[in-house]
Amino acid sequence: MIEQGLHLLAMQSLTLAVASCTVRALQATLARPYGAGARYVAWLLVPVAMLAVALPHPAVDALAIHVDVARVAPAWIGAAVPAQPQAPSSWPVVVVAAWAAGVLLLAAVLLRRQRGFEALVKPALAGGAPCLPAGAGPAVLGVWRRRVVLPQDFDFAFDPEERRLMLRHEGVHLRRADNAWNLLASVLLAIHWFNPIAWWAWRCLRADQETSCDAAVLREESADALAVYAGALLKVQGVVLTPPLATSWRPAHPLVERVRMLQLHRITPARHRAGLRLAVLSILLAGFGGYALQAGASAPGSLDGSPVRTEIDVRVDAGAPIHVLLMTRTGETATLREDPDARNALAAPLELAYTVTRLKGDRLQLDATVRQGAPLATLGSPRVLTRDGQAANVQVKSSDGAHEIALSFLPRLVSAEMAALPPPPEPPVPVLPPAPAVPPTDALPPVPAVPSTEELPPPPPAAPAPPQRAR
Repeated sequence: MIEQGLHLLAMQSLTLAVASCTVRALQATLARPYGAGARYVAWLLVPVAMLAVALPHPAVDALAIHVDVARVAPAWIGAAVPAQPQAPSSWPVVVVAAWAAGVLLLAAVLLRRQRGFEALVKPALAGGAPCLPAGAGPAVLGVWRRRVVLPQDFDFAFDPEERRLMLRHEGVHLRRADNAWNLLASVLLAIHWFNPIAWWAWRCLRADQETSCDAAVLREESADALAVYAGALLKVQGVVLTPPLATSWRPAHPLVERVRMLQLHRITPARHRAGLRLAVLSILLAGFGGYALQAGASAPGSLDGSPVRTEIDVRVDAGAPIHVLLMTRTGETATLREDPDARNALAAPLELAYTVTRLKGDRLQLDATVRQGAPLATLGSPRVLTRDGQAANVQVKSSDGAHEIALSFLPRLVSAEMAALPPPPEPPVPVLPPAPAVPPTDALPPVPAVPSTEELPPPPPAAPAPPQRAR
């Protein structure tokens, strides 16, 4: 289970990196002709691609092979075959612990930064409307209850035209619910804190978020509003903290670059709509492409039918293991059944069904279903990721909860050449030399006749007995 979670995390992190680089490459073609709005919408490609990769795929119907082990080879199963003890690997637990520690640490840092930004607003709550310190720009706070917070010197530091443009800028943030997208980006950053591309993508997203708001405001203004807007940006000194769940007027974005990009925001509405359609089309294509690639990565394993030899050890509590060796194909389901007897401590029949699916390289996916009882009830349906020749261990509790059933699977792929070899020929029967011919009866020499009893001479008379002496 832990290795499966690590595999999913690695796949998601790789998808995030590839999707982020794809977005930046796509933005290079969208920025000048279609404006900053299409650049910002293109970031939806990242969560869509990650979701497409994580979606489950329809299972392929498998051929079921039912083997009653107790009937096929009762003597072989009854003999306790010693299984090779395998020490459990500790590195997955260490990796998960390090990853969880990083997630909690980064979440604490982001939360502290958000609390620190909100603490700048609290001193003004008693005096009326909340406000930020003087010298800052307006900001939108909150995810569900969003509100615009103004600096203390907002009415004095900016002229009416600058205030109107700045409020329109924050109004765009309110309508688009940008803080909700910031929350999603912060969650993904905390989960993938070990990925440097995630940090780079997070900063690029925040920068594109502000420039897209600039474009939305200036697209509906006259040409004279450009100089006023740039002057308002130059007046804002910003704040020390950049909140993760707030949209401030001047985030951690190079001011010179932001002012330079103001020249690109004046595009026609038709071109703006065309850019949005192109960005949405790219997102949909990326989602379907990611789903198809993920399906293609797992489908060949279930359809190639590679021969696989699986060694299975079933151990109840601390008893002797029951060793089974089966030859199947990837994608096929094999079912084993063990009835309670003197060799195990089971009180009800145990049925085990498993399927080996071939993934990329030497990776194998093993889906098992353990049932017990009369009628059978499912004890668990674990899915384990392993490699060719590497054991996968599963533990479940019996139906009554009194016994622990340990299962060990050791799948090994068998090459097609080895599986296609014919069985060895039977040893030839030695040919004996022909027996010598028996000569006919008339060719044998005559046997001399045995004389009859009547013609034999009479036996000699017996000698008389010696006389006995009288006493």
